[in-house]
Amino acid sequence: MTARSRPAASGTSGPARPAALSDGVSHAGIVAAVGVAVVAAVSQSAGSVVGIVTGADPAFRSWPLLVLLAALPAALAVGLLLRGKPGIAAGVLAGAGVVAAGGVIADVQFAIDATRMARPELLLPEREAAPEWAGLGPLLAGKALLVVAGVMALRASRSLPDDTSGREQVRQPLALLAAAAGLLLAIGGLIAPYISNDPLLLDTSALDGPPPVLTGAALLVLAVPAAAALGVAGGAGGFANGLLGGLALGGLTIALPPLVAAWRLPFLHVTAGPIVVIVGAACLALLATLPGDRLAALLLRRDDGLALPRLRVLYAIAGGLAIASGVCAFAGAMTPLVIGPGGERVSSPAQWLLYPLGLGLGLLGVVAFLPAVAARLRPVFSVAWSAVLLAGGQVLTVPIAAEELPIRTEQGAAGWWTFGAIVFALLLAVCSLVAGVVEREETGRLPAVADADDSGGSGGALIGGGAALAAALSLGAFLLPVARTPSYATTALTEQVDLAYGGVLLTTLAVLGVLLLVPRSGKEPAIALLAAVTGVVVIRLLEWYAVGRRYEAAFAPGALFAMAAVVVLVALVVMVAARGRSAER
Repeated sequence: MTARSRPAASGTSGPARPAALSDGVSHAGIVAAVGVAVVAAVSQSAGSVVGIVTGADPAFRSWPLLVLLAALPAALAVGLLLRGKPGIAAGVLAGAGVVAAGGVIADVQFAIDATRMARPELLLPEREAAPEWAGLGPLLAGKALLVVAGVMALRASRSLPDDTSGREQVRQPLALLAAAAGLLLAIGGLIAPYISNDPLLLDTSALDGPPPVLTGAALLVLAVPAAAALGVAGGAGGFANGLLGGLALGGLTIALPPLVAAWRLPFLHVTAGPIVVIVGAACLALLATLPGDRLAALLLRRDDGLALPRLRVLYAIAGGLAIASGVCAFAGAMTPLVIGPGGERVSSPAQWLLYPLGLGLGLLGVVAFLPAVAARLRPVFSVAWSAVLLAGGQVLTVPIAAEELPIRTEQGAAGWWTFGAIVFALLLAVCSLVAGVVEREETGRLPAVADADDSGGSGGALIGGGAALAAALSLGAFLLPVARTPSYATTALTEQVDLAYGGVLLTTLAVLGVLLLVPRSGKEPAIALLAAVTGVVVIRLLEWYAVGRRYEAAFAPGALFAMAAVVVLVALVVMVAARGRSAER
């Protein structure tokens, strides 16, 4: 029996008094957090009613919707607290606070240049618009206070009683689903909220927005899935349910205003962004409310009375995500990125990289459905997703740059297909990570390939040294450009910082992290990881060919590092495969 479920001591009042005092202190903490949330709701509502800029009004009568969205987290927390469910109330505030953190950062742009904001519920930009601090100040303060309330609720939740039970055995698979739903919600926030026919009302996405907006959206991409997964995996059941509900409420604040604006305003048209956010929020709400026994029946299998996550389900999910990412990549390679004013189709040399990526991911996804090889293939997914970011980031820089041109252009389908491939690749990374954790719990820690042989051989040291050499060469391949041409801006960690740079950076971190783990992995996982890293470096090397197909491109130092890294990685695969003592996962 845990401390949270243990009943209070009976008999004399002496032993029971500390527990009662502890409950009083913890309840005081959540009551204070709810009070701060109420103040935050009032402050945000006041800012929405007063207005945030001078010289420009909202595009429609939006303050009732904004007041409702601002009041929902606090109202729900108050209701739960009155019903004797403080743990769930704490989770609601914590989840809403996570989304509010990204919102307050993005809304700082109103004080810098409000005309660059795609927020018709707050203003229809004019030529000049100055911040109205009587409204903008309370709006920013309200969101900041909601963040504070979330932190206070998180601290108070550590000593609150658990409001639910029966979900302990499904924490790991539920954490995977929650992270996937949270990532879906955050990804939707990156997509343009609508298409605008009004030249003064921008319809740019967060990726193409001003720095505060991009920073806030990027924070949500990292924080929402992380909070969902960690809250479910490490928190009490009631707090976890509330956290997912709070994140879902936060998603409504992102999606509903542009949806209502597109419904009310004839010059706005709905895009996929708010719809994706709504789907992610609905999934989070479903996970928060679905009974534990239903989740257990869906996600668990039982062996000798022990409930274990269904690895075959995780492998199937990973395979489906790989196929989806591959199909999107293939479609992104075959369709135009931008359509010029005369109907001419504009593409990027990096689109050619989506062909081998799409083919490879599709084949890997199909093989993942074969039970005999799914477990051996799973580590490949832990690296393969990064190659999609490597190529996709370069592809998406073209439509983003086209938005800055003085001529009118149209976005082609390739950008959306590539974005979809990236989304599915990120979900694949989360799924592979959770499956790896479950595998480790089922099999235990296995002997590493770098362990010395019983005979005192030096094979382990060679593998460790080879992995270090491969990491250094791979770093050089990403640090320096692989092709040089005056007609095309190649990507590298030493080049211009843009969206493509972010893809290269994340791929570099993934490759280096995996090579660090290879000497500590079992034989079969190490081979799979090395093979996957080799494939990613080959994709990097193929950038030279992709650029050279269109322009006169010279070999750059990064290509030499990539070729050397491939040679070392192939040698490492052979060396690890020859290790007789290495244990298999």
